[in-house]
Amino acid sequence: MFLNDKLATNNFCPVQNNFTDKNDDRVVFLIDMNSYFASVEQAANPALRGKPVAVCGKGRTVIVSPSYEARKFGVKTGMNLYEVKKLCPGITLVQGNLEKYLDTSYKIHKILLDFTDQVEVYSIDECFLDVTHLVKGGRNEVAIAKDIKKRIKQDLGLLCSVGIGPNKMIAKLASNMQKPDGLVQIKKENIPILFSKLCVENMKGIGIGRKLSKALVVLNINTAKDMADAPISLLTSHFGVLGYHLKRMGKGEDDSRVKRYSESEQIKSFGHSHTLAKDTFNLNLLRSYLRMLSEKVGVRLRAAGYTGKAITLTVRYSDFYTFTRNKSLKHCIKSGYDIYTCACSIFDKLLPLKKPVRLLGVSISSLIIDGKQLYLLKDIDKQQKITCVMDSINDKYGEFTLKPLSLLKID
Repeated sequence: MFLNDKLATNNFCPVQNNFTDKNDDRVVFLIDMNSYFASVEQAANPALRGKPVAVCGKGRTVIVSPSYEARKFGVKTGMNLYEVKKLCPGITLVQGNLEKYLDTSYKIHKILLDFTDQVEVYSIDECFLDVTHLVKGGRNEVAIAKDIKKRIKQDLGLLCSVGIGPNKMIAKLASNMQKPDGLVQIKKENIPILFSKLCVENMKGIGIGRKLSKALVVLNINTAKDMADAPISLLTSHFGVLGYHLKRMGKGEDDSRVKRYSESEQIKSFGHSHTLAKDTFNLNLLRSYLRMLSEKVGVRLRAAGYTGKAITLTVRYSDFYTFTRNKSLKHCIKSGYDIYTCACSIFDKLLPLKKPVRLLGVSISSLIIDGKQLYLLKDIDKQQKITCVMDSINDKYGEFTLKPLSLLKID
C-alpha cells in the first residue's frame, strides 16, 4: 500500500441507487487522467511539452486546467489571467476545445473496454472499472493497472493515476494520493490503519466538503475513524439522513456497483457559452455571438446524432447577474440557423436590455436520436444537404472554415 498525505479535491458521493451484492473480494479501479485538458494540448502540440501551459476560455476568463509545470508556479484552476501571468510570466495560454477533449475521452474509453465492459464514466477525465473477474481468473490487479497506464501513454501520450480498492470510494481515495502518474492500492485490511489517520479535511475527494468537515470537527470528529465510531444518534441529529452515509464512509464501506459502459446515461443537452471581450449593449454584436454559439451547438448536436426541441438562452449582465429563459418547440431542430432563430426570439423578449451584457449562452435539450429523415419540401432538404457538406469541410479543415457571413463581425 502506498500512502501520500496530499489528497485531491474532486467531489465524490459514493452512495448511488444501484447496488451490488456485498462482496469482500471486489477489485475496483479509478482511472484519473492527470491535468487532463492541459495534457491533451501538450500531447497534440510537441512545442508545449515540458512547459507551463494553462487551458482557458476566450476573452475575459479563468484558468480551467493548468499543466503540472504551471502548478509549480502556484497556478491553480479558477485563477484569472492577471493572477496567472503575475505568477508565471512565461506561461502559454491555450483556448479550450471541448470537442477535442471529448474525442480523446472516447479513445480512452475504447482502451479501457479492451480490459473489461464494466467501465463507468464518472467524468470527462475519470472512469471506474471493476476488474474482479480478471483477478479471479488469475491476473494480478497491479499488473492490469500498469498495462492500462502503458496503453494510454503509448496510444495517446497521456499520463493517468490509478487507484485500486475493494470498492469505488476507496479506489477514488487511492487515485488522489499520488499524482501525476500514480499507482496506489488500498487493501481492505489496511483501511482501519489509514482511516485512523485520515483527517476529515483531507476527504474532499470523496464527498466531505469544507463546510461539512468544519461541522464534523466542531463535534470533535477529526478523522474518518471518528466518523465510524461516532454514535449514529449524534450524526443523524446534526446531519439528518446524511449521518448514515457518514457512518458507512467512516468504515470505508461502499456497496455501489460499477456500471457497464452500455448503461452510460444518455446525453441530456448540448450547450456553449461565451464571455464577451467587453460588456456591451450592441444588439448586432450580441446577435452575431448568438449565431456563433448556435452554430457550435448545432455542430456538436449533429455529430452526436441528435435533434432537440427545447432551447435555453443564458444571459449574464455586467454586474454578474445571470438568468436563463427557455422556449419549447413543437418539432425537433438540429441546424445552427434554426437554433439561432429560436434563441433570437427569446432574446428579443428581453429588450430593451437593462444592463450591458457580459456573457451569452445557448443550449438545446429535449433530445431524441436523429432519424436522418428525408424532407418532402425541396428547400428544407437542400438546406440539410448544405449543412452536411459544411460539417464535413469544417471537420476536415477546422472550425468555421465555412461560416455564416454574420460571424465576420466577431472575428
